[in-house]
Amino acid sequence: MKCSFCNDDFEEKVIQESHDIPCYLFWELPTRKERKQKADKYGRRWLCKKCHDDYEKYLKDFLILTSISFSNKYFGVKNG
Repeated sequence: MKCSFCNDDFEEKVIQESHDIPCYLFWELPTRKERKQKADKYGRRWLCKKCHDDYEKYLKDFLILTSISFSNKYFGVKNG
């Protein structure tokens, strides 16, 4: 089975299904099932473990940087 990112072939058992928008970002929904249904609306990809781990790391880094920028604007911080 091919990884949707690196296009390398892997055994199906080592390919992971990854939501484009992770379920945990829908924390306001009370159950895992509801969070998963919401995340499913934004698509999924089949990724090898390395690509999945990289995606999660880069997404986390992006969200942190975006949050810093947002909070600086929201709270009126200059040169933050």
